[in-house]
Amino acid sequence: MDPKDRVHLRTVDFFILIHTKAATPTWTGTFNVDRTCDRNKCCCFDGQIVITSRSPSTLTLTAGVTGAAAYCGISHTLTIPKPTTFGTTITSDGDKIHLQLSKDSTSLSIDYEQEDFMRCAGNAVRTQG
Repeated sequence: MDPKDRVHLRTVDFFILIHTKAATPTWTGTFNVDRTCDRNKCCCFDGQIVITSRSPSTLTLTAGVTGAAAYCGISHTLTIPKPTTFGTTITSDGDKIHLQLSKDSTSLSIDYEQEDFMRCAGNAVRTQG
């Protein structure tokens, strides 16, 4: 084998090792929610989202909630399976909440899909954890 090929193969192996290590999601922590979700159309997370480890395979998500509809309530505490990827979907009272964690685990994109077909989006930035 040509020595140049060996160097190239080692570089590829090194890149794959780093990429695999960096691609582990960190879901637990505290995230501050921005105000981009339309509270006149959807029930939106408000204030902070706190995600804690309940067991090795489950997480607890606690968040303030706000919105124009009476059924929104003021907070949610949900137990969810621990995601192994950077995305997950939570179903609560017929609504779907799609969470997408950034590759560096510092922010969340939130897509609210309500059972009345309203859709809203929001974001949250990690402050702790």
